[in-house]
Amino acid sequence: MTKRSDKKPRIVIAVTELAPVHQLWSAALKLLAESRAELLAVFITDDRWHRAASLPFTREISRISGMDEDFTARRAIQVHDEAIHRTQIQIQELATRADLKLVFEVLAESDQQRVRELVTGSNDTLIAPSVIGTRPLFEELRKLGCRIVLIETRKETYPGPETRH
Repeated sequence: MTKRSDKKPRIVIAVTELAPVHQLWSAALKLLAESRAELLAVFITDDRWHRAASLPFTREISRISGMDEDFTARRAIQVHDEAIHRTQIQIQELATRADLKLVFEVLAESDQQRVRELVTGSNDTLIAPSVIGTRPLFEELRKLGCRIVLIETRKETYPGPETRH
């Protein structure tokens, strides 16, 4: 967890399970070149995986074999944790290559209080994939008065399981 003891500007990279990490990172580096901001990467969790897993008819289909099986709560947690782990490693490698100190945090989309603590106002910048504009969190972000940079994303396939309802 990060604590704001000073008023140093902050650049927050909001990453989702579909986020184009390299594009978000490039945008953050451009902004960092213009300021002495603190850099924070936040993985915003999507509770829809857990809700889907709670439905008795949700199935997971293997891309390789085409076989399907129940998509369970245990599997939803596994998919969630794997996505976070992959993203954290990718972002940390980018930070290491750029010789930057990076804070990585996982944030539930519903934790709007924590969002307000992370992005506190007009000196802060949030960089996020454009898809975040469709999520409930976006309305809260717009109220904060920070600069929001949305990165257009091309259609990408999620590297996790496919589900069928």
